[in-house]
Amino acid sequence: MRPEKILLMLLVLSSCSKNENPPPAVSDPFIGSQAVSIFEGNGGTTAMEFTFTLSAASSKPASIRVVSNDGFGVAGEDFKKVDQVLQFAPGETSKKLTVEVVADDAREGDDEFLLAVSEAVNCRISTNTYRGTIQNDDTKVVFATTGPSSPATYPGMSLVWADEFNGSGVNTADWNYEVGDGCPGVCGWGNNELEWYTAGDNASVQSGALVIEARKETRGTKNYTSTRMTTKTKRPIKFGRIDIRAKLPKGQGIWPALWMMPQDDKFGGWPRSGEIDIMEFLGHETNKVHATVHYGPGPGSINISRSITGSTPFSDQFHVYSLIWETDRLRFLVDDVQFSEIKKADLGGNNYPFNESFFFIFNVAVGGNWPGSPNASTYFPQWLLVDYVRVFQ
Repeated sequence: MRPEKILLMLLVLSSCSKNENPPPAVSDPFIGSQAVSIFEGNGGTTAMEFTFTLSAASSKPASIRVVSNDGFGVAGEDFKKVDQVLQFAPGETSKKLTVEVVADDAREGDDEFLLAVSEAVNCRISTNTYRGTIQNDDTKVVFATTGPSSPATYPGMSLVWADEFNGSGVNTADWNYEVGDGCPGVCGWGNNELEWYTAGDNASVQSGALVIEARKETRGTKNYTSTRMTTKTKRPIKFGRIDIRAKLPKGQGIWPALWMMPQDDKFGGWPRSGEIDIMEFLGHETNKVHATVHYGPGPGSINISRSITGSTPFSDQFHVYSLIWETDRLRFLVDDVQFSEIKKADLGGNNYPFNESFFFIFNVAVGGNWPGSPNASTYFPQWLLVDYVRVFQ
């Protein structure tokens, strides 16, 4: 045999025999732990303890490596990263590992992360990952007020109604709550939506803004809750300039809308008396918002819909969504940039229903025909924040 082949065989044998973490023997004990869940706390750090236990004492030292992997909980923000080797002395069967949870007073979802177990020495791994859940225990929604705003006055126009959301709660002299899932009249609100709208449980006023919160929780026959608010019979509007400054939620299946429906169905039920969608947003398309009008003889609607694409996600900061509403003409704007104009002639031979009084609807839908359902990537809760709504005539 040639000398170089002998040398190669020796190198291969040497490589195969060298094993820093030899496979565990059948007689080695199993090691395991349990999922852990704790409340976050309001400041500093909170200790989350995982206990790793050997199924039996061993005469040999044992060890495992434990590494944290981010989920909705993120290392450096929600907890301190873990990369640690746990050493078990001979005869020792239990070892604690502490994850330091970073506490704050901001409302958020229950944040989860995983601990991955590997590199077992003189023991066998029963489960490769263990879940840690950081439970929210806060009520304050924290947000920045950055982003474009609109003027408080316009030449030749007067402010006829506004809600600046500066009080301690929603002003029910101006706003109603629509409750439930739309059944029996329009189940799923006509769109196969998945949320149950509550009578104000998901709406609050905080730090000068309306907060509409979509949650993953069971209510009625649904697995999500949210709020749908209207000014029907309380604040009918006909013509003028409308400015709504809002910060949008995001995520697959999240569908916020700032829109209007007819105060009186003068031409009959939907869509004959019209619908004006000042802003609609699909949470998985974060750089695009839509404005739409619905009309037609029914039963389905005819619509004219246009969108505008931003350079950054509309969920990152506040923007101003506007409607300039005149006789026989509607103009839609974002941050005072017009992206859609609809005139009476654009409806062709169909009735033009948009010269009548309408009312506001603010809501966050979950799921539905257009956005699709939430998935594992969708983080809850999500918030639609409205700084103000102003009407000028």
